[in-house]
Amino acid sequence: MSTDSRHLPWAGALLGVLWFVALGGARALDPTYLDWLGWGDWTKSILGWWFFREAPWGLPLGRTPGYMAPLTTTVGFTDSTPWVSLVLKPFSGWLPQDFQFIGLWLASCLALQGFMGVKLMALFTPRASHQLLGAALFVLAPVLVFRFGHDALCAHWMLTAMLWLHLRPRPDARSAWRTLRGALLINVLAAGVHPYLTVMVLALSTALLVSMAWQEKHLSWRQAALAFLGGCLAVGAVFVAFGYVGQDVRGGAQGFGVYSADMLALINPMGWSRVLPWLPARSGQYEGFGYLGTGVLVLALIALLGKPSVWWPQARARVRAHGPLLTAVGLLALLAFSTTMTLGGTTVVSMRKVAEPFMPVLGMFRASGRFIWPLHYVVLTGILALVAWRWRERPAVITSVLVGALLIQVVDTEELWAQQRFRSAPWPRLRAPEWAQLDSFYRHVVLYPPYIHDSEQPCTENTFARDDYVRWGDLAYRKGMSTNSGYAARFNERHVQQVCEALKADAEQGRLSAETLYVVDTPKLALFQRLGEQVTCGRVDGFNVCVAAREGRFREVLLKSSERAPLPPTAGSPITPP
Repeated sequence: MSTDSRHLPWAGALLGVLWFVALGGARALDPTYLDWLGWGDWTKSILGWWFFREAPWGLPLGRTPGYMAPLTTTVGFTDSTPWVSLVLKPFSGWLPQDFQFIGLWLASCLALQGFMGVKLMALFTPRASHQLLGAALFVLAPVLVFRFGHDALCAHWMLTAMLWLHLRPRPDARSAWRTLRGALLINVLAAGVHPYLTVMVLALSTALLVSMAWQEKHLSWRQAALAFLGGCLAVGAVFVAFGYVGQDVRGGAQGFGVYSADMLALINPMGWSRVLPWLPARSGQYEGFGYLGTGVLVLALIALLGKPSVWWPQARARVRAHGPLLTAVGLLALLAFSTTMTLGGTTVVSMRKVAEPFMPVLGMFRASGRFIWPLHYVVLTGILALVAWRWRERPAVITSVLVGALLIQVVDTEELWAQQRFRSAPWPRLRAPEWAQLDSFYRHVVLYPPYIHDSEQPCTENTFARDDYVRWGDLAYRKGMSTNSGYAARFNERHVQQVCEALKADAEQGRLSAETLYVVDTPKLALFQRLGEQVTCGRVDGFNVCVAAREGRFREVLLKSSERAPLPPTAGSPITPP
């Protein structure tokens, strides 16, 4: 390999960064800039990282005892990219208080996608221009930018890297073991990024082992089995270390079959295209977004031009050569379609009753539509490989069709023109000057009732706005306190009910802590007001705040605030008009 070819993947990485900037992400590279993160799942990821960086070291490594306390959660359940959070944690004392790494992470995901795209294209063509053009189509994959709102799921380069490991030549057993070491590394990395990616990478790794033992004969079946066991143990160890397992946190089967992929996912733009229409699909099937992109669809039509006899024998030979890979991708696609398979939003096959015994396992991956991504990248790879093979003797034709497809893909990417991914979204933060008077003895922020996002427990019903938990989590983090509310991907509903009922009993019986700020939902305020002099309540930043402390600067602030603006009336609690 020449020096130029060794450096070429870095040019592919640069393409990824340039696309990130073109989408409006330049400002997001500032790790102290928060005013694009105040919406969606990003708030959950930021708070998870912040509470993790302040948590004492312990096992599991990912524990965040100050977030959603006393419930159990970890940096993994807040989708805060555990490996990145762990690497940054030792430097927490030197990092700015408002430090966020989501912008840098997203840019790196695009850069690594471009890097691996070049390496993958190098298997099909020796020309640097063709490798970069093909890599650009991997960078522009709609499924990647579509997931920006859920940053931990954007490491699609892991899937591209697994395809490269599958397709690269392995002339002997030594190269096979080198490939397996690369696959093991990707599995370990995926396990500390997101469980959905872990399942995909592990499935592709299993197919790789089958290929080496069955087709290539570089491994014995015993060696393959031991390698599979070692990979599973490594993934399991990472899961335990980051607290994905062993914390009595459960995921139910609710949602499986709703957040699926439609069988037209690869050609359904779902609003991504400025030209092609949005095909019918069910409401939850955005999770199964798998659109190839208008440019890639045009490229596919060009690649399939002419009589099938021209390209079918080559395509069939490649399919047979990579049977285990395509089998694994096919099974993942079936999982994406779920037990209720739809075509254009219409149910074609329902296997719900057959799959019922497996729902406790399947329910852990209720957004099964995400498993369409390996199929997306296999189809994209196949199209690019076919183009490179069909016109291998006419490189100018390859250049022309790739440039044309790339231009169409860019122009028809709605996100490029809308600039919605990095739109202004101010970080939810309490701004009242009264917070400067908060006494140091306050250790906890307790919303009453607790706000546990997506909890179905009646005890947690409240009228708090969705981003209110972010404001109080932000205050708790900046003041070195804990918070009882938040948003986690998984939690134990039984524990939520127990914690909520215990808090309710404490409030009803007047067992309030002097170290706690109670943020009371207006319909529940009467419960605190009836305690009389046991508590002091006031209105700060538009919220009802009560404390049981008998002294302190902040108590005086609440007394003055209640004199200026009496608390809102609540049922059963008459308020004297001003």
